[in-house]
Amino acid sequence: MEKKPNHKNFIFWSLLVSFLFISSLISIEIVGQVAYRIHSGHWRFLMHSSYAAGFFIPHPYLVGVPKPGERRTIIDGDKKITISHNSMGFRGHEIKIQKGHNTHRIIVLGGSTTYCVGVSDNETWPYLLEKNLGAGWQVLNLGVPGYSTVEVLIQTALQIQDLSPDIAVYYEGWNDIRNIHIKNLKSDYSDFHGKSQYNSLQINGQEFSKSIIITLIKKYLYNTEGISIRPMPTANAFSTNPDNRALDLYGRNLGSIIALCKKWNTIPLMVPQVLNYEALIGDKPDSWVPFLKEKDVRAAMKYYNEKMREVAAQNQVGFVEEVLETRFSSSDFIDNDHFSPSGNKKFAAILTDFINKEANKENRWKSLR
Repeated sequence: MEKKPNHKNFIFWSLLVSFLFISSLISIEIVGQVAYRIHSGHWRFLMHSSYAAGFFIPHPYLVGVPKPGERRTIIDGDKKITISHNSMGFRGHEIKIQKGHNTHRIIVLGGSTTYCVGVSDNETWPYLLEKNLGAGWQVLNLGVPGYSTVEVLIQTALQIQDLSPDIAVYYEGWNDIRNIHIKNLKSDYSDFHGKSQYNSLQINGQEFSKSIIITLIKKYLYNTEGISIRPMPTANAFSTNPDNRALDLYGRNLGSIIALCKKWNTIPLMVPQVLNYEALIGDKPDSWVPFLKEKDVRAAMKYYNEKMREVAAQNQVGFVEEVLETRFSSSDFIDNDHFSPSGNKKFAAILTDFINKEANKENRWKSLR
């Protein structure tokens, strides 16, 4: 006689297995959140997802680029921030690739401090620079969060000919300084900075998740190495000593950028980096630079700005010293490095004065007169 299946036992064991499985996941999540809290000092499940997720798309040479035609409005407390990419993938309003008649075109290149995260389109310093210069001037914002002189060198080599700019403004330093005190630093930054861009731009499956379990699954499925890179420090890590290897690579990249600009009859303009030094006073490692204490960022940034000044002088191109001579307070920043609306306004005014002054000098920038 055939024995009938015991449906009650099947349901019982199914529920028990499901309960144990779900309990295991919950336990792993709790343990992971506690471990993350101990390691980072804050709870992951309370963190906010970055606007970057899905806002940048993969690129074969640059890791990621702004997604063309994308527009978002982000609610930050009681403030609304509007961020737009035009059809060419540049931040800001729509443009035609062909420069208009009697139009002086400026392209600005750099990282997130050029892209201007944290403020609306009409509060960025490239937008304000165009507004300040007035009729006959056009400013294109080619800044991308995380871009160093390596990515900007590629942009200059491959994009400048199509855009035919009269002036190229380079606001550089902060993303290159990430490579300070990294042992055996590769000349193309591919051992640390390049890989970290997958996380910075949150592409290729690296979108932020508040869940530890989901994060671990993504790390397994999307083996980009962007999360797990662990560079080794040099003997001078966490000190104010200069890193000659990193500085020489920075200077080399700037020199190559200037040479390319001259080849395409574009006037390069070097702009040193300023940061919120009133906030960078802690004894803990900086969140952006792995082997530098917060209080030592100012000294390290000085080395990089001096290197830019040196390269600019050697190549007889403009260096905007006025940026370093101007006092920026904490109210001019939204965090350690990105300008607030007031900071962007002040920064744009400095560049406006410099460009107008240089354009009117005898035998200087004749094409702009």
